[in-house]
Amino acid sequence: MANVVVPLSRRYSVHDKEFEKIELREPRYKEIFMQGRGKPREWQPSPHGPVIVSYPGVVDSYLQVLVVSPSYEDIGNLDVADALALEEAILNFFPV
Repeated sequence: MANVVVPLSRRYSVHDKEFEKIELREPRYKEIFMQGRGKPREWQPSPHGPVIVSYPGVVDSYLQVLVVSPSYEDIGNLDVADALALEEAILNFFPV
């Protein structure tokens, strides 16, 4: 699978870098299973039927290793819409 590019809603400036997209590589077996991250979302039973539960901590742990550019350290101040777009890109690696 090719790298995934997440376009952002605006240009960000961090230190001496500017960026308006984030590039992610796909997760590898080692990161999913050997390092124990698992899936960032799963089906859970509820009184009204099954629901999908996402795990923000797992999403972030994937971002720490999958961000190609800019660096993971540069994405801390993303606006909410861009943060959610980045989360969706991670979730899309793991179809339910």
